[in-house]
Amino acid sequence: SEFFMQYQSRQWMILLWILLPLSTLAVAAFGLDGATAQKSVLIWKVFGLMMLINLLVLTLFARLSIQLEEDKLRWYFGLFGRPKWELALSQIQRVEICNTKWYEGKGIRFTAEGMLYNAAGDGAVRIYKTDGSKIRLGSSEPEVLYQKINALLNDFGLRSQGTA
Repeated sequence: SEFFMQYQSRQWMILLWILLPLSTLAVAAFGLDGATAQKSVLIWKVFGLMMLINLLVLTLFARLSIQLEEDKLRWYFGLFGRPKWELALSQIQRVEICNTKWYEGKGIRFTAEGMLYNAAGDGAVRIYKTDGSKIRLGSSEPEVLYQKINALLNDFGLRSQGTA
C-alpha cells in the first residue's frame, strides 16, 4: 500500500534535557572546587565520562515520536528511531483518551494496566488491543491522536469507544 502519513507528533523529554546537563555541571563545579592537580585530572575524566553517558541517554530517549499511517501506528524514542514499536491497525480493538498518574513517571514503563510510553505531560491515549492487552501512548494532544486513530479504525470498519 502507498505510504501516507495520517498523523505525526513529537514529545520531548524536557526533564532529561534539564537534569542531565545540570547534574554533570554540578559534579564538575563541586569536584573542582579546591581540588589538587591530581584530583582535578580525575574530576575531568569523570566529567568526560558523564558527558558521554548523557549523550548516549539523550540520543536514545530525547523524545517520543508517534506516527500514524493508513494501516499502522508506530512510536519510538530517541533521535534515531530506536527503540521503536509498531502496531497494525487491525490489532487495535478500540481507543480512548486518558491521563497518566504522576507516580507512573516518564519513559517506557510497566504499569498495572499495561505498558506506558510517555515523555512529558499527563495526556495519553489508551489502546485496547485485540489480544486483550492495553498500552498507553503519552501525547501533548491526546484528543487529536484519538480522533485520527478512531477515524482510521472506522474506515476499516472497526469500532472505537472513548471520550472525544
